[in-house]
Amino acid sequence: MIDILNGFDHLLVDIHSKDLHEQISKRLKIQYLSDSSPSEFKEAKGIFFGPYFRIIVSLPVQIKQKRKNVHFIVNTGSPKTYICKEVYESFGLTTSDSTVHSILLNNIFTIIHLPPSDSHYFNDINILGTEYLKIAHANLTIDFENDHISLFFDQPIPISVQTTPQLNEIVGLGIIAFALFLIFKENPRFFFPIAVVFLSYEIFYFTQMIQDKYF
Repeated sequence: MIDILNGFDHLLVDIHSKDLHEQISKRLKIQYLSDSSPSEFKEAKGIFFGPYFRIIVSLPVQIKQKRKNVHFIVNTGSPKTYICKEVYESFGLTTSDSTVHSILLNNIFTIIHLPPSDSHYFNDINILGTEYLKIAHANLTIDFENDHISLFFDQPIPISVQTTPQLNEIVGLGIIAFALFLIFKENPRFFFPIAVVFLSYEIFYFTQMIQDKYF
C-alpha cells in the first residue's frame, strides 16, 4: 500500500473490471452492476479469487432511487470504502471534482471515496473498508479450509427506521410546542429561557439517538 498525497494506492494488480463482469459475476451468481432488489442482505456469501485469494462479496448500492449489485474486494487493511468511476457512471451520474460521496450500501448510509485519479492499481475495482464493516456491525467469516466466506449483518436497521421519528415522538414534540405557544402568549418574557432549555434537550436527545443506533 503506497501513500499518495491524501490517500492510498492499493496494490491490486490482479483484478480488473473485466474480471468483475465475467468470472467473478459467474462465480457469485450475481451479475455485476445489474439491478438489485430493494431489501437489504442479512448475509452475503463471498468467494476467493485470483492468485492472491482476494475476498470478494457483492452488496446492493443505492444512489438516489437506483439500486445495483456491486462486487467489492474486502480489504481489512483499508479503513475507507472505494467505488470506482465505472460504478458511479452506471447510475447515470458523472463524477465531480469531489472524491467523496454518500450512498446507501446494503441499506446503510455510507461515505465512499473514488480511487485516486492517478492510481494505476485499483481505478476500476471497488474496495470494502473496515469503517463500513464496523458501522454495519458486520461479522466476516473466512474459512480457507472449506473455501467459505460469509459476511453476516447483525440485523441492519433499514434507513427508513434510522431517519424517521416515531409517532409518539412527533406527538410529544407537538404538545411541547403548543405549551410553549401558550406560555409565550401569556408571558412573553419567559419564552426565551424556556426555548433555550427546549432546544438543549432536543440536541441532547438526537445526539443520544444517533449514538445508540450507530455506535
